[in-house]
Formats: sequence, structure tokens, C-alpha cells
Amino acid sequence: MNVWIIGASSGIGKEVAHVFSKKGWDVICSSRDENELHRLAGDLTTRYRGNAYVYPIDLENSSDISLYVEEVYNKHVNIDCVVVTAGTLPRNEEEYYNEVELLRVVRINYTGIASLLNGVSRRMVAKQNGIIICLSSVAGERGRRKNFIYGASKSALTAYLQGLRAKVFNDGVRVITVLPGYVDTVMAYGKVKKGLAASPKYVAEKIYMLLKQKKDVTYIPPIWWLIMAVVKLIPESIFKRLRFEV
Repeated sequence: MNVWIIGASSGIGKEVAHVFSKKGWDVICSSRDENELHRLAGDLTTRYRGNAYVYPIDLENSSDISLYVEEVYNKHVNIDCVVVTAGTLPRNEEEYYNEVELLRVVRINYTGIASLLNGVSRRMVAKQNGIIICLSSVAGERGRRKNFIYGASKSALTAYLQGLRAKVFNDGVRVITVLPGYVDTVMAYGKVKKGLAASPKYVAEKIYMLLKQKKDVTYIPPIWWLIMAVVKLIPESIFKRLRFEV
């Protein structure tokens, strides 16, 4: 069994690679950090005696993404599962004050992933088989005062995954949207108290469990389903006055 992980060099993606490799999967590791990918692949093969492959990919370069996908599929014809954990959250809301940063956030968090999954899903549809697991965020559930551009990019990704799920439903392909709350990663460092954040390992284990579950959308930890259900019920006239960090 082959799994392709986009965003494998750090945080949740790295833990996902460990979980799948430990379970006996061959792991294809992709991210921008080629050096870290090679360290990860070496660690996986040493620990679990399976196969691990490295394919650097930059989601900012949308014109090259189809070439990345083609390269991977030329060497790994049968990819059973694709897990996307890649994303970016600028510090100090740079995407609001800097147009270059705004476009970078949109490319990495939405258009780059959508472009990649278009190519992946077409190949899975042709084989009538495959699972796509993609991390979005609870931040995309409702626009709020802080990091709202980041949230908007995640909202777009969530809507894209919903449409993709419907498009490939009758073709043997599953599309699963994962909506994490706070996770203790470098990206979230300094933005939330550590005790309130789930560990990347916990999230990765929950992601692996989704392979045998019949869920289309899942919140990790599950309590975020209730939190966001309440948040979405707050009238806009009140919500705009609140200082939610969610």
C-alpha cells in the first residue's frame, strides 16, 4: 500500500508519515524542505524497515504542480491514499498588510492544494479507487477578527473538498475533510497556550483511523464540532464585536 503525504517535513505531516510507515505502508514524502524530507525518509526506513521516497514540491508554484503529480505517478502508479497536511499561517497577520503575503497564503492553502488534488483525483477516478484526506481548519468555519484571510483560504479549501467529494462519489474515490482545532506545531507557536492544543501525534493517529471509518468530515479533537456549532449560531451583529481566537 502506498501513501503520498504532502507537507511531510514537519508537524502533523511528519507524524502522519511515522504512523503510516509503522503500519507497513510505503510512504511518499513531499514538501518544500528537501533536506528535512531526506532525514525523515532515512528515519522511517531505519525504524520500520519499509520504503520511503522523497519528492520535493512547492505549492506556491502552481504552474509546476501538474509536473510534480505526473512525476510521482510515473514512478508510483498505484497510490492508495493521499494525505495533505501542508499549509501556512503568517505571523502578525502579515497577509492583511502585505499583498505578496496575501497571495502566498492563498496559493499554499488553497489554489496549490486544489491544483494538486485535481490531478490526483482524476487518476484515482480512472482506477476507480483511492482515498484523499486533506486538512483544512476550524478557522475556515466562520470569519473572525484575527487571521481572517488565513481563515478565508481554509474556507475556500473546505468548500473545494466538499465539491470534489460530490464529483468523485460514484467513482470509488473517498474525499475526507479534516478540521483540526489548536495543534501544538511550529505554525501555531505563540498563538495558543500549549495545554489547549492537541499533539501532532494524536492528530496523525486520528487521521490513520479515518481509513476504516465512513466519515466525510471530521473534527480533531471531536469537541471542536460542538464548539464550532455554537460559534456558527451566534448572530453576526454580536459576533463582529467578539474577539474570538478560533
